[in-house]
Amino acid sequence: KMSSSKGHVVLPAEAIERYGADTVRFFLLNSAEPWQDYDWRDEEVQSTYDQLARFWRRAQEVIELDAPAERPDLARIDRWLLSKLQRTIRDVTDAMEGFSTRHASQDAFYQLEEDLRWYRKRADLDRPGAKWTRQEVLRTRLRLLAPIVPFVTNELHEQLEGVPVEDGEWPEPDHELESERVELEEELVEALADDVRDIVDVTDTDPDHIQVFTAADWKHTVFAEVAETGPDVGAVMGSVMQYDGLRERGDAVNDLVQSLVEDVRERSDDELAALLEVDETALYESAAGFLAAEFDATVDVVPESDSEEEKAANAEPFR
Repeated sequence: KMSSSKGHVVLPAEAIERYGADTVRFFLLNSAEPWQDYDWRDEEVQSTYDQLARFWRRAQEVIELDAPAERPDLARIDRWLLSKLQRTIRDVTDAMEGFSTRHASQDAFYQLEEDLRWYRKRADLDRPGAKWTRQEVLRTRLRLLAPIVPFVTNELHEQLEGVPVEDGEWPEPDHELESERVELEEELVEALADDVRDIVDVTDTDPDHIQVFTAADWKHTVFAEVAETGPDVGAVMGSVMQYDGLRERGDAVNDLVQSLVEDVRERSDDELAALLEVDETALYESAAGFLAAEFDATVDVVPESDSEEEKAANAEPFR
C-alpha cells in the first residue's frame, strides 16, 4: 500500500532480512515473468516462505532414506513419476532458455509437488524402488530449482550428494524413463477416483462396496476404429459396419461412435496409440487396493460381459 510513513517501496535489504534471500527471490521470479511488473504482497511472501519450509522438511526426509545406490526394480507408479520428471526437465529447460523464469519455477516447484502428492498416495514408500525414485526426483529437482532458490538447493544438494549444486550438471531427459502409456494409465486411475468421488458427493452416500464396470470387447473394437479413422463419424461408421458383430448392434454402435469421437478429438496420435495398448480391466484391478483405501470400501472391477446389471451397459472404453 502507498504510505507516507512506511514509504512507497519495499527495500530489498529489509525484505531479505525478514524473509530470507531465497524466499524473496522465489516470490519475485514466481510471481511474474522478467518483462512484467512485480506485485509485492506480504501475505503471499509469507506463504512462499512457508512453502519453502515444507519443501526443506520433505527434502530432509528423502535425504535420510536408506535408498539403494543402483536403480532397483521399479513399480509402475515409480515409472509414472520418473516419466513425469523427464517431461518436467524438458519444460523447465525450454522455459529457462526463453527467460520465462515464472514458467520454469511453476513447473519445477508446483507441478512436481502435485505429482509427488499423488505419488505418495499411490505408492508403497517403503519399497527400495520408491526410495530410489524419491531421491532421484529430489536430485533432479534441486538442480532445476538452483537458479530460483540457490541457497536452499545448494545446502540440500550437499547433504544428498556431498557436493554443491553448481557442481552438478543441468539435467537432461532420459528417454528410457519416458512412457506415454504409463502416464496415460495413471491418468485413467486418477480420473476413475475422481468419478467415484463425484458420485459419492452427488449422492451424499458412504458406500461399503464399489463396482467398476469396464467396457465390452466390441466397444474397444469401435474405439480402435475411431482412433484409426479419426473424428469423422461417417467414415468411422462405414468402417465399423464391415464387422458382422457390430453391424447387428446398429444404433448402439452409432451412439458409441458419436461419444468416442469427442474423446478422440482431444487426444494426440501418441496418446491414442498408447491407449490402444492399455488393458483397462487389468489396470483398474491393479488399482483396486488404492481405491478401497481411498473410499474405505471394497472394490470389484467387473467386465461388462460378466455382469447382468443394467448399469454395466453404460460402460465406455476408458471412461
